[in-house]
Amino acid sequence: MSKNFDVGKKIRTLRKIKKMTAKKLANDANISVAMLSLLENGSTSGSIETLRKIAKVLDTTLAHLFTNDEIVNKHHDDESIFVVRKNKRKKISFYDSLYNYELLVPNLQGDIEFVLVHLEANRLTNEIIPHTKGGEECDYVLSGEIVVTLIDKEFILYEGDCIRFNPALAHKIENRSLSKASYISAITPVSF
Repeated sequence: MSKNFDVGKKIRTLRKIKKMTAKKLANDANISVAMLSLLENGSTSGSIETLRKIAKVLDTTLAHLFTNDEIVNKHHDDESIFVVRKNKRKKISFYDSLYNYELLVPNLQGDIEFVLVHLEANRLTNEIIPHTKGGEECDYVLSGEIVVTLIDKEFILYEGDCIRFNPALAHKIENRSLSKASYISAITPVSF
């Protein structure tokens, strides 16, 4: 079951709650007003880095931009606050159609980001960026082959391999092969 979130609408809502003009948000996030307008109107999804900048200015997390804010009173006996069933994972897709996440935890409000990442064949990126301040990231390859670049050092990981590093280091993860790759990622603190 896939849930799609309107990130642009969420950005606009948070901006208005903070009584911030589009121009102020764009300037503070170091993006153009035109780009912000495209995001808020749903004409583009923007890059992860752009969304991170916006989230920082709005004093929120990237995860919050992708989270449905419906307020639901849940009891401790409601399984969904503890368990994520395989067919009910929240899926997060980005502007990059060769890259998507499935949340393996009920939400991103805790201390750990635990996700299943799918990289389509030939998923390459030029972005090499840090994701959080400190903490740890562990990536375990379930299938296929991924290349993790940490600053300027490359590590090729195959099925069953795992890597751990500080996510504050500039890094990127690619699938340079001709087959789909999947890996489980655990990150603290939450990078979204």
